[in-house]
Amino acid sequence: MKITAHRLCHDNGVPYPFVPSPNIGPLIKHHDLIVMHYTEGQSSAAAVAWLAKRKSKASAHLVIGRAGDITQLVSFDVVAWHAGPSSWKGKTRLSEYSIGIELDNPGMLKPAGGKWIAAFRRAYPESDFIKAAHKSGARTYGWHKYTQAQLDAAVEVSAHLLRTYGIADIVGHDDISPKRKWDPGPAFPMDSFRARVLDMAAALPSP
Repeated sequence: MKITAHRLCHDNGVPYPFVPSPNIGPLIKHHDLIVMHYTEGQSSAAAVAWLAKRKSKASAHLVIGRAGDITQLVSFDVVAWHAGPSSWKGKTRLSEYSIGIELDNPGMLKPAGGKWIAAFRRAYPESDFIKAAHKSGARTYGWHKYTQAQLDAAVEVSAHLLRTYGIADIVGHDDISPKRKWDPGPAFPMDSFRARVLDMAAALPSP
């Protein structure tokens, strides 16, 4: 994996799939953050298709599927509309300073009729999720687990982004928009994820 001309490429130089989103801004002012999200949808293909539509009024730089597959929608030097109203360490409008990564995940599950149901009304077995209270609220919900292949892919791409752009930190959408957003949620292992990314980034050659 490498980054060439702000596109994610395989080692042989072949770009990863690119599905352009029309929902973009100007050039990123400065790469300060990677912001992790979940799609809250039924599949990575559905997420890519939605973010590629103008009517969604949203986008992200990457969508990572549950098998570790990666699709890019926005060049890494261009603003994607992923953060919305947000703030972190004195800065606001964080889409202008960050890379947004969406992980295919149905997100929060709520109990109903003896089942645990996603926002799009699909039920999931208890083996697929954890039960936890979000750091922004006391009530317990279900949170769908991320796959190891998905996390491994996210670690690798994040390490390359840190090394290429000198990014200082990795945060969740729920860190920069607390109360308003819940992703990537309690099932996302942020502490160990961040540590793995920093270790891998430090081992990569200079861009």
